[in-house]
Amino acid sequence: MALDIEVAELMKQPGRVYEVAEKTQYNRAMDAEDKEIAEVVGAHVEELIDKGDPNKEIAQFVNRTVTDELYGAPDELLDSMFERGNVGEFDDYEAGRTVKNTLKAYDAAKGGNVPKSYLHYETIKPVWRNKQIEADLSFVEVRRNSWKSVATLTTFMTEALKNQMFYDIFSMVDDAITGGEQKIDAQGKEPTMQDMDALALYLNEYADGGNPFTVSLMKYCAKMRRMTGYAEYLSDAAKDEFNRYGLVKTYDGVAITGISSAKKLGDGSLLIPD
Repeated sequence: MALDIEVAELMKQPGRVYEVAEKTQYNRAMDAEDKEIAEVVGAHVEELIDKGDPNKEIAQFVNRTVTDELYGAPDELLDSMFERGNVGEFDDYEAGRTVKNTLKAYDAAKGGNVPKSYLHYETIKPVWRNKQIEADLSFVEVRRNSWKSVATLTTFMTEALKNQMFYDIFSMVDDAITGGEQKIDAQGKEPTMQDMDALALYLNEYADGGNPFTVSLMKYCAKMRRMTGYAEYLSDAAKDEFNRYGLVKTYDGVAITGISSAKKLGDGSLLIPD
């Protein structure tokens, strides 16, 4: 009973158990508290296995840990793009698109009539995507590796769901860019300074006091450094950083965010459309 109480108390700390699971899976350094948590949860898992886990408490533990991490953990990129309260929740949500000023002024006699112009109000409703993973964790495996087996399943399941969420979100963003000023077509297979100038100008004009940024696969970020004439505009400090990391991190005040092509979904797909 004591172990049940200790584990229940741990689960009240958002993301804490997942943090230890991730450190266990990737052999990262642990402090004394991390090690104690791993020992407590490991002992609880072994106790459940000895009893045959009749109430499937290990599965409940994994499900709770993964769910808390998915909906509670901060994500720097998504947090900068969205109000995360409306990403990953189950309540109905409705929002109003920012209204553009489309009112028109006409020359007219004082007190005369002119054509009407209108403001266009739009309501945005969400698209719901429910994702689920089914997996097995055999008693033989848990008896062999105890907490490590549970940590591996917890970590991989969380990563798979997060990666799928990234893919779904960026696929929708990609599909929403169909034309107009926001669609900038590069003339070749690699970005040019002309392309980047147009992109940076668009983002800076619509930033409205924010911090504009781009999101693309790392391989395209790497190609930006080879743009003809680009290096001559860099400061000495920027050149040092450029030579050290081999990537462009900003362009005309726009942050360049790269997503690794090595990070993929379970079916081999990239996290964002290529």
